[in-house]
Amino acid sequence: MLFLLLLCILINSVLKLSFWRFWHVLLFSLGVGAFLYGVSDFATEQSQLTISQWLSDTKVLSNMAVLVTIESVIGLFFCFISLKAFYEEKRNRWARILLWFPGVLLFPCLFLGLTESFFFFSGVDFGEVTFAFIALTIAGFLLGAWGFHALVPERELRLELHLLMSIWVTLMGLAMTASGQIIYVPKSDPINLWLIGKVFLFFTSLFFLGWLLSKIRRR
Repeated sequence: MLFLLLLCILINSVLKLSFWRFWHVLLFSLGVGAFLYGVSDFATEQSQLTISQWLSDTKVLSNMAVLVTIESVIGLFFCFISLKAFYEEKRNRWARILLWFPGVLLFPCLFLGLTESFFFFSGVDFGEVTFAFIALTIAGFLLGAWGFHALVPERELRLELHLLMSIWVTLMGLAMTASGQIIYVPKSDPINLWLIGKVFLFFTSLFFLGWLLSKIRRR
């Protein structure tokens, strides 16, 4: 479940980038690439045991859950004021300010991804893995932001989707806050994919409901 949360954080961050101009996304992606290159030496020094200890530390998980909740609340605030400004056809200063806040949790997510890449491609030169991961990350940000904009060109619908994703991430963060180990499933019990699928279907239904209401209003 932890990796599901990290994946949702990354997707939500890329969705936020779809509101930016292309060259803004490019500059940010290059900055992320520089960050990954800067922490690559530190990432190579980590062992699977160290990572496992971090991810099983209740205090670390609780602190991370609080950060997840705070960042998600910022995302929710951005969505609410942006949607309000959109429907009222007014410009909002806070919406413009929060637009340029891409989120900070994607950095530890990418660091963990880089570290896991070293474990997965054991025996491959660390430098090659680092540059390949950086290239894939930059391409993922650029193509992901463009893809969201192409698939959902309506700004208000992307705001609604960003709102739903932020709510989903917030709920997972609150679950982690309630119990630092709740995101871990005992090895004897499989992950309930059916339950996860139903929750995802619920949020998808809310998104399409918002899309239908938007179409009806335009008529």
